[in-house]
Amino acid sequence: MSSEHTYGPTCHLSPNAPASEDGMPSMKAQFFYTSPLPIDDPLSAVPPASSSETTKHPPRPFSAFDNNALEEAWLAGNDGENTMEVPVGISRLHSVKLQPLLMIPIYWSPVHDIAAVTRGTWFYRDNLYPVEPAVANRLELGYRELRPWSRTWKDELNSAIEVGAIGEEKISHPIWPVEEAKGKQVESTFLSTDPGYAAKHFYNEAAAEGSLESGSRPSSAKASSRKYATSHVIYKDARNAFILKPTLQPSAYFGRKPLQKIIKGMTIGIHVVRGFDWRAWEKIHPSKRSRTISKTEEMAPQAGTANAPKSNFCKACGLQEERPRVKELILVIHGIGQKLSERVESFHFTHAINSFRRSVNVELGNKSLDNVLDLEGGGGIMVLPVNWRSTLSFEDGGPMKDGDQDHGDFTLKDITPETIPAVRNILADVMLDIPYYLSHHKPKMINAVITEANRVYRLWCKNNPGFHETGRVHLIAHSLGSAMAMEVLSTQPTSVKYNEDNINFDHFDFNTTNLFFAGSPAGFFLLLNKANLIPRRGQNKPGTDFSDDGDSTGEEGTFGCLAVDNVYNILAANDPIAYRLNATVDSLYTASLKLAKVPSATVSFFAGIGNALKTATPGLAATPELAIGHVAKPTIGARLPSQVEMAVHDFTREELAEKRFYLLNDNGQIDWYLSTGGGPLEIQYINMLGAHSSYWTSPDFVRMIVIEVGRKPGRANTLPNMRAVKKPGHK
Repeated sequence: MSSEHTYGPTCHLSPNAPASEDGMPSMKAQFFYTSPLPIDDPLSAVPPASSSETTKHPPRPFSAFDNNALEEAWLAGNDGENTMEVPVGISRLHSVKLQPLLMIPIYWSPVHDIAAVTRGTWFYRDNLYPVEPAVANRLELGYRELRPWSRTWKDELNSAIEVGAIGEEKISHPIWPVEEAKGKQVESTFLSTDPGYAAKHFYNEAAAEGSLESGSRPSSAKASSRKYATSHVIYKDARNAFILKPTLQPSAYFGRKPLQKIIKGMTIGIHVVRGFDWRAWEKIHPSKRSRTISKTEEMAPQAGTANAPKSNFCKACGLQEERPRVKELILVIHGIGQKLSERVESFHFTHAINSFRRSVNVELGNKSLDNVLDLEGGGGIMVLPVNWRSTLSFEDGGPMKDGDQDHGDFTLKDITPETIPAVRNILADVMLDIPYYLSHHKPKMINAVITEANRVYRLWCKNNPGFHETGRVHLIAHSLGSAMAMEVLSTQPTSVKYNEDNINFDHFDFNTTNLFFAGSPAGFFLLLNKANLIPRRGQNKPGTDFSDDGDSTGEEGTFGCLAVDNVYNILAANDPIAYRLNATVDSLYTASLKLAKVPSATVSFFAGIGNALKTATPGLAATPELAIGHVAKPTIGARLPSQVEMAVHDFTREELAEKRFYLLNDNGQIDWYLSTGGGPLEIQYINMLGAHSSYWTSPDFVRMIVIEVGRKPGRANTLPNMRAVKKPGHK
């Protein structure tokens, strides 16, 4: 149920503010940011990589709640040295630094997503975009000098109309001093747009702006940069003013009398207003959001705002604040190729995860999942990237040994021929991560993964107090990232106690609930190490029917013995990098299992559940085609195993293998294939080119992640079409 905003004093959308002691009306300032990506739209598309960093984007207003927090922080730091950072956005993934007035991401390094922030005080009436801060501050100085809110000013306007053009010339105020407009420096009261200066001087009425150019001053003293350098302004009343170019200004010589038309309600020149009005903004810029987007916005999880200022607000504003708190945190570890993103932005992993997060938000708003998910109290799921490669460099030359003569270190650039540079650069940026991992650089790469994952997690816990006690952490590891995650989790302590004062560099600072491999070569690395995937002893996995002691489990430090509750291995059918994992648990038992596919995210997904229930209910007929993972009722003519087969069958060994599988995954299996959807005309060798990066855009993969993360733990709470199914003739 949604409530209407009151637009009153306790509403964030209120256009009114109390007047100052001298009677001058206070204004409703509004903060804007310039970015191609709206931070308050959970379904906004990822902006394309721009070849020009000077691309202009329309200013976007911060939400009413964010603006209220920004304004409180701004007014609290009126000493000009405000170092506060205010979390903003629907999911609190960005923050605004008030001193330089820049918006930056909180949990990942900026990827062309640093945005300049503007504190607007005067606004263009036609679109309510903020007037350029330098101009707005000149308007404010004239406003304070002429006092158009007073009764005296009204009398002056009436007198000017009676006198005519000569009288109107006297109330027409130059925006810039005449000498300054001509480029001469004059001493005059000045409101700088620099955030520090504006906050210190006239901090409540001054407009300010941030700059993406380091070392640049937002307001230039050059006359050429002065907008409306020769224009005048006529203040109509306490809120409205009109900027007039020279050909529109009052003139006795030409007989121009614009004030008369302005008083009659006509628009002459550029109409500007003092203070922001949310109701007017919503009329000018009506929301184009569909019901799906609105529902998704309501369900979008909100990160903590531990340091954000709190205040009273109306009921509707309160409902906006009461979005689901995050219960499940998913950290995503990338694989090879991220070095290429330094030259080709569209390949950056952060873009893929931003898009993946929006897809997860869509699924959280899907009504059909309400009976499946167990997100208590409306808790949400947050997805954050672990960009370990960006902090790593391998340019340290060949390793020196005792007795070696120093002939000078060499780097990859020194040994790379200059021929076919485009191909060699791609190979160096994408493929060489694999041999690096197999070299003496491996510990450095493992440490980079641990350090970055712990940095993101500790920052998350700082902004979300208590999460380390009530929340759960899951990992998605893609490509080579899965091999590194397996390496870390093999030596990870079975149980980790979070200590905010003690930073670990040997293992993750969190316990991992679910581990998802995507496009993973982990099976190949197990083969190289002659190791098996085995459950961890003492894991105490919730909801399991088996004990995790005895021969079916392994100890910490054993490669392939992971400190997780559930392991999932998702393979795109044509992904040349992906390997299966079922056989690494028990190859003979794996031979008895059907190949499992990730259930479709279409209607057939839940139709498949219905089919499974029909097969288990006497008197109900199943549909001809069952979803993958369902068992059809055996026909009368089905072949049964002979007494000889029963006699030689090793049930003890099979039971042990089955126990291991269920300790490793509630569903009794590890591998699932993504449907290709190519049909009979599918060409595998063409599809393989994009298969390795297709996981983040797959609706089936997204839904599987949401359901397996959000469902209740335990074998009894798995979905029928996700469970392991044996081939005919096997029990």
